[in-house]
Amino acid sequence: MEHFDVAIVGAGPAGSSAAIHLARKGYSVALLDKEQFPREKLCGDFLNPINWPVLRYLEVDRELLARAHEKVTTFRVSSFSGGEVEVPLPGSEDGTFFGLGMHRFDLDYVLLKKSEREGATLFQECKLRDLKRETEGWLLRFDRAAMLERLRARVLIGADGRNSWVAHRLGLADPRTMQGRSVGFQFLLEGSNRDTGKVEIHLFPGGYAGIVGLGGDTINLCLAIEKDRLRDGRPEQVLLEICLPQNSRLKEILRGAHISEMHSTYPVYFPPRRAYGEEVLLVGDAARVNEPVTGEGIYFALKSGQFAAGTIDQAFCKSDFSAGQLSSYERDCRSAFRMRRGINALIRWLIYRPALLSPLIRFSGRRRRLLDSLVHTICQPEATR
Repeated sequence: MEHFDVAIVGAGPAGSSAAIHLARKGYSVALLDKEQFPREKLCGDFLNPINWPVLRYLEVDRELLARAHEKVTTFRVSSFSGGEVEVPLPGSEDGTFFGLGMHRFDLDYVLLKKSEREGATLFQECKLRDLKRETEGWLLRFDRAAMLERLRARVLIGADGRNSWVAHRLGLADPRTMQGRSVGFQFLLEGSNRDTGKVEIHLFPGGYAGIVGLGGDTINLCLAIEKDRLRDGRPEQVLLEICLPQNSRLKEILRGAHISEMHSTYPVYFPPRRAYGEEVLLVGDAARVNEPVTGEGIYFALKSGQFAAGTIDQAFCKSDFSAGQLSSYERDCRSAFRMRRGINALIRWLIYRPALLSPLIRFSGRRRRLLDSLVHTICQPEATR
């Protein structure tokens, strides 16, 4: 049986970020995931410019730019009543900060392989069977290659996404929070009629769609819609033939486009869970899911992994892995993300109330200062402020 300082369940951006930071500090890290990477993942596939300082610190920025991507420099939003406005994304004088349209297939794989190069031990295609707290940490039992394996770790990180097995197993997840108002869908389109270099949000009755190019001829159309509007007929048919075409921009983008893939998820949003306990932390979507209206999901994941690594480092220095000691992680996240999550919540509230948001879009089209300021706040990399 192998022994590690830290076991991380889930190898997405949050888990890989935590693994990279901890491995660099000299800790032995086991990184487990039920999938074999690279793998598909439902996502908006937009990397907000705020991610660049984090990606450079992780030393994955050049490798990411070598993968298929689309450079994004402009934000566009439209309402189904006809209002539309676009503003430039903030950047730097040397042109090194910009948005990025990139498939999660590539992003997650690059981060995972970086964690391995830093010294993390990978366990892919393993399904957790049991999780037990012992006197000196955790015992994990999992299936891999038709065999039951075990490992021990002093500290546990749950980074296994919105439906976190770890959170539910340890009683950190309230099932009632998994009841939401909206369903999320992702369509990969080829041959669409659109402008390149833009990340777009288009409103339609009962929801909204985000669009970004992924390089080449492929775009990601990721949307959220109130679940009550999907009761009649197949969801794909209702969305593509009834809901989305009510926005003229979306109708034009869909005209002649070929749909290569479709995925769905529910709920789109759930509020924060308690993200710490005795010898355990939750990071990324395992801790909470922010509705992706501001495109900051990857940033929250990467930074929460970094904060978790710092908290665990302090716990090892003090030989104290109690909930009280680890609670500083949640305070760090709350302090760092408070303003961003507040803006996200406000926009999420407005986006399902078109009677309020549509006039605001028309107003912003005439006086762009308000929208410029909002986009700058959401997208300007912190290190350049």
